[in-house]
Amino acid sequence: MDNAQSHSSEGASQLDATINALKGGLSAAAGAAGSNIAGWIKTLHGNQQLSGISSELQHLHDALTSGATDTSALAKSLSTLGEHTTKAASSATPDAQDKLRQLGQALSAAGTQLKG
Repeated sequence: MDNAQSHSSEGASQLDATINALKGGLSAAAGAAGSNIAGWIKTLHGNQQLSGISSELQHLHDALTSGATDTSALAKSLSTLGEHTTKAASSATPDAQDKLRQLGQALSAAGTQLKG
C-alpha cells in the first residue's frame, strides 16, 4: 500500500470516529474533542484547499483548551466548520463525499444545539 492509500484509509477512519462522536451529542463528543481536533489539524496541515477548516479547527481547539465558557463562540465555530466541511465534500473523493456531508451536518447540528 502506498503512502496516499495509507493516508486515505487513516482519514476515513478519522472521519468515522468523528461522526460517531458527534452523533452521541455534544456531551459525548466533548471528552474526545481535544485529541480529535488536534488529529484533524495535523491531518489537514499543509492542505491549502482546506486551510479554512484547519484554521477554524485551531480556533475551536484554542477555545476548548483555554477553558472558555463562551458557548456562543463555540457554537459559531462548530457551525462554520459544518459549512466548510459540507462545501469540501463536493470536491472530495467519491468514497469520502457522503461521510464529509454527514460530518458537516453533524457539526452544524452541534453548533445549533449549543446555541440553544
